[in-house]
Amino acid sequence: MATTEKKPADTLMEDPAKLVTDDAKAPEPGTMKEDAKPAKQDAKDKRIAELEARLAEAEKLAAAMTKGDDFKVVQQKSQECADKGIDPWGVTVSIRVPARRDSNDPYYWLCVNGRSVQIPANNEYQEMKLPFAEALVNMLRAERHAQNFADEEIQIYDPKTNPHEKEDIRK
Repeated sequence: MATTEKKPADTLMEDPAKLVTDDAKAPEPGTMKEDAKPAKQDAKDKRIAELEARLAEAEKLAAAMTKGDDFKVVQQKSQECADKGIDPWGVTVSIRVPARRDSNDPYYWLCVNGRSVQIPANNEYQEMKLPFAEALVNMLRAERHAQNFADEEIQIYDPKTNPHEKEDIRK
């Protein structure tokens, strides 16, 4: 036969005196050495916020680079130089220099304000001064625009290879 033991009710509940003494043993705020750290943490938090802002800006530029939007990167840098009054010849930009398709020359030859440069056209990212980068990007954009314009506007109608659908020349 099984016997059931009755436990007193005071053993099921915690002693309130123990709870009060446990809180009394905890150090009071202001007496800990960690309170001296917030000044250092504030400087660290400020530095972290600054680095996060720089990282966000770098990620935006990296996204533009991976997207292939070098024109936007160069325009942003030149606008930043104009706003802050920085000499653009002191700023370097990394842009992708595509291989030349119009000639066999493996270089782009640029001249800006009497300064000339030879840039390898090897489809890789190159570091260059901002005015050279701007001239190169503008040149590439103008060539692309001219090519697209020619493709859209010039249409060749040949009766054998590209006949008119609306009117037949052979009639």
